[in-house]
Amino acid sequence: MRVLYLISFLLLTLTTLAQEELHTRRSKLAEAYSEAKGLVDVGNLFKSEEILKDILKKDESFDEAILLLHEIHIKRDQPERANAIISNYSKEVEPRFLNRLLVIQANYHYQLGEYEQARKLLSNVNSPVYQIGSERVAFLKESIEFSIRQLETPLDIDFEKLPNPLNQFEQQYFPSATVDGRIVFTIRDRLGRGDEDLYTSYFHNESVWSEPVSLSDQINSERNEGAASISADGRTLVFTSCNRPDNIGSCDLYVSYFRNDTWTKPLLLGPEVNSTEWDSQPSLTANGETLYFVSMREGGLGKQDIWVSEKIGDNWSPAVNLGPEINTVEDDCSPFIYLDGETLIFSTRGRVGMGGYDLFKSIRQERGWTRPENLGSPINNAFDQIGYCISADQWAYFSSSNATGRIFLQRFKVPDQIVPNVKLEFEEPLAYGRVVDAVSLEPLSADVFFIHYSDTISRPSNENGQFLLTEELNYSQLLAMKRGYRNSVLSKQKFLSDSTIRLQPFQEGESLLQEPILFDFDSYKLREEVYRELDRLAVLVSEHPELQIEIQGYTDSVGSNEYNQTLSEKRAKSVYDYLVRKIGRTENLSYQGYGEIFQNDLHLALNDRKVTIITRTVVR
Repeated sequence: MRVLYLISFLLLTLTTLAQEELHTRRSKLAEAYSEAKGLVDVGNLFKSEEILKDILKKDESFDEAILLLHEIHIKRDQPERANAIISNYSKEVEPRFLNRLLVIQANYHYQLGEYEQARKLLSNVNSPVYQIGSERVAFLKESIEFSIRQLETPLDIDFEKLPNPLNQFEQQYFPSATVDGRIVFTIRDRLGRGDEDLYTSYFHNESVWSEPVSLSDQINSERNEGAASISADGRTLVFTSCNRPDNIGSCDLYVSYFRNDTWTKPLLLGPEVNSTEWDSQPSLTANGETLYFVSMREGGLGKQDIWVSEKIGDNWSPAVNLGPEINTVEDDCSPFIYLDGETLIFSTRGRVGMGGYDLFKSIRQERGWTRPENLGSPINNAFDQIGYCISADQWAYFSSSNATGRIFLQRFKVPDQIVPNVKLEFEEPLAYGRVVDAVSLEPLSADVFFIHYSDTISRPSNENGQFLLTEELNYSQLLAMKRGYRNSVLSKQKFLSDSTIRLQPFQEGESLLQEPILFDFDSYKLREEVYRELDRLAVLVSEHPELQIEIQGYTDSVGSNEYNQTLSEKRAKSVYDYLVRKIGRTENLSYQGYGEIFQNDLHLALNDRKVTIITRTVVR
């Protein structure tokens, strides 16, 4: 991006020159210059340089050839040779051409972060009219002075590269974070050539991240999927995909929802959001109801502008340009809307900054957006700052590249003056917790229900066991359920005192009864007092079809073995028939009579007139 910006600066100069008569009277040299310029246009800088050097041996005052040779050295990242052009030909060229050389050279050093050198070069520009656009030069001068001031008063920030197992791919970028410690990011596993896909990882504690995995086979395909934004609760995902059969433009925005433990098939957001041009880089508000994104469509102020759309029911409103309060005539991109729904972080090269794309902050107020504020050093530097997000615990995640082209994920703790330290604002505090196995303490992906009279909201925990509630609900109880585990019901007070829900796994051979199912002497008729326990058991059996359950009947030792065997089977069948009537199915129920259990003690013998219900098999 820095090179592109530099080239755009040079193109403005060359466009101006193309409209003027060449400064040579020798037609053959003019033809040679045209050939050299054509070679630059197709990228053959080496051959063009040879032609220009030959021209200048014959005419040292050919200003356009001097300027083009200077441009070649800039493009080839040869600042010393570019400086030599200024020194060698400063007497031969007209002042207006020398001014152009100095300004281009100053811009080159500015883009490298060599601000003092850039300031020195600009100080030698002696013409009040710079020919290449006085506004652009004034902008460059202001940016250089701003950058020098920023280096003198940097923010106290420490950057850290994310540890293994993250950063294992050739390139990883455009991170997006949920409240529960997950990031979703784009990966490309071959430099500049591989397919883009979306991956995710969970933050366990201060230093441990889970192994990155593909977000979903529903999302990733043989085409490119990247530049995504996930809502704070992790249930809405908007991402960019290019060249799909249903694309409206070259790249469009798609939405997917996390339902029933999986991501839904992506849906094209439609013409209200997407255009026939390029649309990308989405950012969702915490509740998933407002979408900011970047587009190159008509109606913008520059090439890339930031737009916004609101969710209305199942649809989205027509996208609206954020206007000159945010967008400029240059490129504005990479929006991130913070958890408060009011603080917008975005990248632009159309405002005074430190070079390339700088990060700015603006706050939405009743009358519009505040004047964008540069985030300063060391967040910004001479290179491009694109693709930032800030988590609920105020970590900023971003990517940076090295000399080989690899791109890594990094983060830093965001100072309070950048974004407010806020929680999502709801009538009730944000409910946040974790579900684990009560025996192993391993995290569990479970269904968690927040219950308030007739209103219930379901929020599944993720692979890390974490869940959260972002909707407004004055809940009184929580219910956690998972296949192969006993349900757990907690009061709100208990949950707020301990946000970890421990689910007890079913064990083979385990009794499912809380109270015994007892019978009168020589009877298999169900007592009135056992129905409550059987009704509770019917609910459990209905909710856990993964359990294979055996109903076991017993008798005391009074009577013959044959009689007691028959009586025990009838007792077991009485319970079986009742449960079948309640739940309407039999496939996971069985019953068996086991006859008498000998006891000398009369009190113990009374307890042998019973049915026990145990798990035979637990399928998890």
